[in-house]
Amino acid sequence: MTTYQQIKNETINKSYDIDGYYGAQCWDFACYVFEHYFNGTRIYCGVTGYVQDFVTQKNTNGILNFMNEVSLNSELQSGDVCVWGPCATAPYSHVALYDSSNGSNQAYFLGQNQNGANYVTVSQLSTSGIIGVFRAKNMSNGGSHNPNPTTPDQILTVGSKVQFPQNLKVENIDIPNNLIYNSRIGGWVSASICTETSTADGACDQILNIGSDFTIPGTFTVTQINIPSDIVYLQELGFWVKSEPLTEVADGN
Repeated sequence: MTTYQQIKNETINKSYDIDGYYGAQCWDFACYVFEHYFNGTRIYCGVTGYVQDFVTQKNTNGILNFMNEVSLNSELQSGDVCVWGPCATAPYSHVALYDSSNGSNQAYFLGQNQNGANYVTVSQLSTSGIIGVFRAKNMSNGGSHNPNPTTPDQILTVGSKVQFPQNLKVENIDIPNNLIYNSRIGGWVSASICTETSTADGACDQILNIGSDFTIPGTFTVTQINIPSDIVYLQELGFWVKSEPLTEVADGN
């Protein structure tokens, strides 16, 4: 059975443009998930050209062949496909997968082309404006549950899978050596492994300056832990970092 955690682990920080038009849009990511995880097909938006058609044309566009519609009053499960109509959150509509709640009218969603990022992120969005929710039939008995759980508990151990936040700040730069400094990570890192994530320095142009927001995209494996110093060694990067900014996405041993 497909699990939401699998989808999240395998797609976050990646970019999808499956039709080759208009770049990496929310539609591209949703349809990639439909095809690769939900035993479904691409759902085209032939009426308005926007993803609100997922809901307004649900009886004829084929989405109900592999998904069940969920009441807007139901409790959301991780992996539910949420569609916004035109609203303050999404002027031209939007689609994303529900991740988790923060206890208010905001929640976290896994999606593409949200909060200014042209790749897949988990972003906090208002739930106001959602006009439809769908749950994949191959996840209909509990998209938030993994039959072989490796539930992240934010206690890092050897084997933990972790990710960096999207809003790390460049605090200093070493241009000759192509390095940037961030105190949350705990030191200097190569700029070549970093991706700029906002227009904090004036433009999201992948030219990192002091004040730029950035992340180190990908999922990394903890292979060593130094508890007194609160640092961990990440296998794929080959160096130690502070554990504080890291988010565990799959539990270790």
